[in-house]
Amino acid sequence: MATVQPRSTFPAAHSADGGRRRGRRFATLLVAVALLSTRDRSVAAQAPADSIHALQQRAEALRGERRLDDALDLYRALAADATPDFMDRFWLAKLEGWTGHLETAESLFVALLQDRPEDYDSRIGLADVRLWLGRHDAAEADLEALDRTHPGDADVLYRLGRVRETEGDPRGATRYFHQALRADSGHADARAALRRVVPASRWEMGLEYYGDQLSGAAASNGGTASLEARPTGGLRWRAAATVQEKFARTEVRVGGEVAHRLLRSTELRWSVYVAPGAEVLPRQSYGIGLAHKLRAGLVLYADYTFLDFADANVHRISPRLELYAGPHWMLSGRYAYSSTGFSAAAEAVGNHAGSVSVGYLYGRNNLIQAFAAAGGESFALPARDAIGGFSAHAVGLGWRQFVTPWLGLALFYAHQGRSDGATQDSYGLGLVRRW
Repeated sequence: MATVQPRSTFPAAHSADGGRRRGRRFATLLVAVALLSTRDRSVAAQAPADSIHALQQRAEALRGERRLDDALDLYRALAADATPDFMDRFWLAKLEGWTGHLETAESLFVALLQDRPEDYDSRIGLADVRLWLGRHDAAEADLEALDRTHPGDADVLYRLGRVRETEGDPRGATRYFHQALRADSGHADARAALRRVVPASRWEMGLEYYGDQLSGAAASNGGTASLEARPTGGLRWRAAATVQEKFARTEVRVGGEVAHRLLRSTELRWSVYVAPGAEVLPRQSYGIGLAHKLRAGLVLYADYTFLDFADANVHRISPRLELYAGPHWMLSGRYAYSSTGFSAAAEAVGNHAGSVSVGYLYGRNNLIQAFAAAGGESFALPARDAIGGFSAHAVGLGWRQFVTPWLGLALFYAHQGRSDGATQDSYGLGLVRRW
């Protein structure tokens, strides 16, 4: 939040009432000195009774020294003037809140916003006080209104994360804290909050059902169970097991992934999966990837994957850009190139694919996403029928909804028109449990 400084000058009186106003201010100063004399006689000696400006400077100095009660006495005296300065009233409201007089502080901020409805610091101050009072709905409404007028503001995003945290939603809080850091990488409060909340939600279990319906063929079905953990803020791992029935074969695939943050903005990932004796799934797959934050809200992903099928080897590279446009919108673009070598052919087959997606984040870490793709893109597990000269045009939708902070559902659907004249519908249903 921007630091608010008291006004360096005070308007002079030029009317017939000037003498009376000066008399009232003189009386105000005498009250302030009297209030301070029982606590800090040096303050009374240093605050000239004929200088509002000197009294404001002394109040600011007391704030800097963290002598909040003494500063509060001064601001109460300054605000008692018939025409108090707006910034004196603002600091009175702040100090009332900082010293625990929350109801009083809320009333003072409401009065300030009646005079200046768009004042950023007063709006932030009111949201803070309502959060401290436990009025989370009111605080969230204040902050969401601020987010609309100040999109991408790190302080607003951090406070929205605090609302999520106090309501027992560490995942939602983590998302906002990350957004605050993308807006301001040096935001110390958001960084400290991440260290605090990430351990609270370090485990995630997932169950997923998925199916494919290829025209002219029997439907395929499969399921995956996974477990993900974050033992530290910079390390995470995931283990998964899949059973798939396709083309009259039942195959099992097991493996996992590990990700480690190398630098503050760079993460390295590895993956290994095996499916012994498989004919449809790759018998082995190995991957390595890098994620790097280029700037606030923009992330670059670069992945390499090797797929070892029973009669073919596939090398695939797939860079991807992901952009967070404000706290709600997510845009993504991906390109993939695959080189497939068949054991029965001398030359490898090259294949290009690309996809774009747009997602809307809402509520507590919920997401609606739409995408389109062209080329050899696969939307389920890699399979033997989807390599080589395969290409398609596809559109799809995805939806993720957390019914509680710890329990979420996911739905997925994609429709493909393939180059061989067939059509394929892919769909999935997932359940996520966090703790």
